Amino acid sequence: MRELLHLHKGTVPLERAFWTWAITGGLIVNLTTTLGFLLLASQDLLIAAAIVGYGISLPYNLLVTIGVVRAAARLETTPNPETPVSKARLYVAVTVLGALILSLT
Repeated sequence: MRELLHLHKGTVPLERAFWTWAITGGLIVNLTTTLGFLLLASQDLLIAAAIVGYGISLPYNLLVTIGVVRAAARLETTPNPETPVSKARLYVAVTVLGALILSLT
């Protein structure tokens, strides 16, 4: 839980925010909630399916997107030679686009 708070504040290093939380965590959360959605919808439990499919993945995607954007913004005030600003901008673009696509499907 503490790690999620650090992610939300943007104090997690950008590489970890992107690769661990946005990519790996995003795949796990979104695949799991999609599977739950499909299973519940196939049993005509549509309200429960919507809650599982969107009520879990949307907040997660929003939290991770905010965390990656804040971690990238922190690089502009505290430069890191290992993560250039162009790479940070790419991470932000991929995270925002991925969160939008995964949240809407």
